[in-house]
Amino acid sequence: MELKVDLRQEGEELFVDLQGDLDINSNQAFKDKVNSVKGIKNIVVNCDNLSYIDSTGLGAFVSIYKNLKENGEKLVIKGLKPHIKKIFLITDLDKVFDIEE
Repeated sequence: MELKVDLRQEGEELFVDLQGDLDINSNQAFKDKVNSVKGIKNIVVNCDNLSYIDSTGLGAFVSIYKNLKENGEKLVIKGLKPHIKKIFLITDLDKVFDIEE
């Protein structure tokens, strides 16, 4: 399934809604779209409708996080389905990202 990325900026916060698959075919577009928004302090990614993620998708989150962290900013990931959250737990990325229910 193709990835749909919806962005909504409120002040210095960027809200990102993901729908579909974040994989080798979509990770670059996801990174480019999120990184194109300037003047933000925090990013909140809603994954309620994310159905699949692979290692390149995880890498996209890491890349975005590194860009934010350099400036003391924050990345929050919300709404991970159990099978996707398990991947974050197995890779210890739950210790890197702020993951909320």
